[in-house]
Amino acid sequence: MLPSPGIDDLLRARCILCVQPHYDDNDICAGGTLAALHAGGAELVYLTVTDDLVGVLDPGLPAAAAATQLKSEQLAAGEIIGVGQQIWLGYPDAGDFDHFELRRQVARTIRRLRPDFVFTCDPWLPYEAHRDHLRTGAAVAEAAILYNLPRFSTDPEVDASYQPYELAGIAFYMTHAPNLTYDISGYRHKKQAALNCYRAQFTPGEMESLQRTLEALERQAGATAGCQFGEAFKLLSPRQLHIDPHAWKS
Repeated sequence: MLPSPGIDDLLRARCILCVQPHYDDNDICAGGTLAALHAGGAELVYLTVTDDLVGVLDPGLPAAAAATQLKSEQLAAGEIIGVGQQIWLGYPDAGDFDHFELRRQVARTIRRLRPDFVFTCDPWLPYEAHRDHLRTGAAVAEAAILYNLPRFSTDPEVDASYQPYELAGIAFYMTHAPNLTYDISGYRHKKQAALNCYRAQFTPGEMESLQRTLEALERQAGATAGCQFGEAFKLLSPRQLHIDPHAWKS
């Protein structure tokens, strides 16, 4: 059985790439952990896959104005968490985009930034019906096993200057098979404040309900790890993402 990365590997991370389908997924699912890692010295880079327009509540808001509001909210939330750079790919929310092109963009970003860890949603979450989540997680996982292959092409300029390095691991959030819980008790307030920035897609009542749901999940995760509040992840090395029958239970 191949070894999985652990908490010490995560704490040593100096650069973390966080790939999310929509503008709020990283913060909803991992905001406390990411805020804590940033406080420990890690640079955070968010890559958002879709334009997120389908989820905007106001049907009369023009697309350009909606996009401006989404980015404004995301930047405000990112400032609270400690996000140093935001990258937007702008693929159609809940629409048709190509797996291979997304995979290429993620691998290109890995080569350019050389992150120690990549965070994303778990594409193998049972009963997950949103294809944006499934496609994002799958593309990121595949990019994590292909980015270091010399004949894999992403971008001529990036590829020409790329020097191979080892990605320490990938952290899947909202997973049904966690192998690590991060204590967010000291940073949960930052996560809550960041989520309150997201108004385009949540009514006040819906945000209150989301916060209650997350609190229950965080208490449940914390109880398994001996802390008050936690966020659960599946940490794997890139080697475990290909022909490893034990990865799911590591």
